[in-house]
Amino acid sequence: MSETSGTDRIEDVAPGDIIAVDRGSGEQPYKVVFKDSADTGHIVTFEDDDGETFQLQLAVGTTVHRSLQSKWESPQSPTPHAEG
Repeated sequence: MSETSGTDRIEDVAPGDIIAVDRGSGEQPYKVVFKDSADTGHIVTFEDDDGETFQLQLAVGTTVHRSLQSKWESPQSPTPHAEG
Protein backbone atom coordinates (compact mmCIF):
# COMPACT_ATOMS: atom_id res chain seq x y z
CA MET A 1 0.00 0.00 0.00
CA SER A 2 0.98 3.65 -0.31
CA GLU A 3 3.26 5.44 2.10
CA THR A 4 1.53 8.01 4.27
CA SER A 5 2.26 11.61 3.38
CA GLY A 6 -0.30 13.89 5.04
CA THR A 7 -1.78 14.51 8.46
CA ASP A 8 -5.54 14.92 8.89
CA ARG A 9 -8.24 14.49 11.48
CA ILE A 10 -10.28 11.29 11.44
CA GLU A 11 -13.34 13.37 10.48
CA ASP A 12 -11.66 14.14 7.11
CA VAL A 13 -11.00 10.48 6.27
CA ALA A 14 -13.32 8.71 3.82
CA PRO A 15 -13.68 5.14 2.56
CA GLY A 16 -10.93 4.44 0.03
CA ASP A 17 -8.33 6.44 1.95
CA ILE A 18 -5.13 4.79 3.18
CA ILE A 19 -4.18 5.75 6.73
CA ALA A 20 -1.48 4.57 9.13
CA VAL A 21 -2.67 2.61 12.17
CA ASP A 22 -0.64 1.17 15.03
CA ARG A 23 -1.93 -2.28 15.98
CA GLY A 24 0.90 -2.94 18.42
CA SER A 25 3.87 -3.30 16.09
CA GLY A 26 4.23 0.26 14.82
CA GLU A 27 2.22 2.23 12.29
CA GLN A 28 1.28 0.39 9.10
CA PRO A 29 -0.88 1.66 6.20
CA TYR A 30 -4.40 0.22 5.90
CA LYS A 31 -7.29 0.99 3.57
CA VAL A 32 -10.45 2.49 5.10
CA VAL A 33 -13.47 0.50 3.89
CA PHE A 34 -16.18 1.98 6.11
CA LYS A 35 -16.52 4.74 8.69
CA ASP A 36 -19.51 5.16 10.98
CA SER A 37 -20.18 7.76 13.67
CA ALA A 38 -20.41 6.57 17.27
CA ASP A 39 -21.19 8.34 20.56
CA THR A 40 -17.50 8.88 21.34
CA GLY A 41 -16.06 9.21 17.83
CA HIS A 42 -15.93 6.95 14.80
CA ILE A 43 -15.89 3.21 14.25
CA VAL A 44 -13.61 2.59 11.28
CA THR A 45 -13.34 -0.66 9.33
CA PHE A 46 -9.93 -1.25 7.75
CA GLU A 47 -8.61 -3.75 5.21
CA ASP A 48 -5.04 -5.05 5.17
CA ASP A 49 -2.94 -6.24 2.21
CA ASP A 50 -4.29 -9.78 2.63
CA GLY A 51 -7.92 -8.64 2.38
CA GLU A 52 -8.63 -9.22 6.07
CA THR A 53 -10.71 -6.56 7.83
CA PHE A 54 -10.69 -5.20 11.37
CA GLN A 55 -12.41 -2.37 13.23
CA LEU A 56 -11.08 0.34 15.52
CA GLN A 57 -12.91 3.03 17.45
CA LEU A 58 -11.21 6.41 17.11
CA ALA A 59 -12.12 9.49 19.15
CA VAL A 60 -13.33 12.71 17.52
CA GLY A 61 -10.32 14.84 16.59
CA THR A 62 -7.87 11.94 16.40
CA THR A 63 -4.97 12.89 14.11
CA VAL A 64 -4.08 10.29 11.48
CA HIS A 65 -1.42 10.03 8.79
CA ARG A 66 -3.11 9.66 5.42
CA SER A 67 -1.73 8.82 2.00
CA LEU A 68 -2.48 11.78 -0.22
CA GLN A 69 -2.42 9.45 -3.25
CA SER A 70 -5.46 7.65 -1.86
CA LYS A 71 -7.67 10.71 -2.38
CA TRP A 72 -8.00 9.81 -6.07
CA GLU A 73 -10.14 6.81 -5.14
CA SER A 74 -12.06 8.55 -2.37
CA PRO A 75 -15.43 10.32 -2.70
CA GLN A 76 -13.60 13.49 -1.56
CA SER A 77 -11.53 13.59 -4.77
CA PRO A 78 -11.85 17.06 -6.36
CA THR A 79 -11.41 15.58 -9.85
CA PRO A 80 -14.07 13.45 -11.54
CA HIS A 81 -12.59 10.01 -12.24
CA ALA A 82 -15.47 7.92 -13.53
CA GLU A 83 -14.36 5.07 -15.74
CA GLY A 84 -16.26 4.83 -18.94
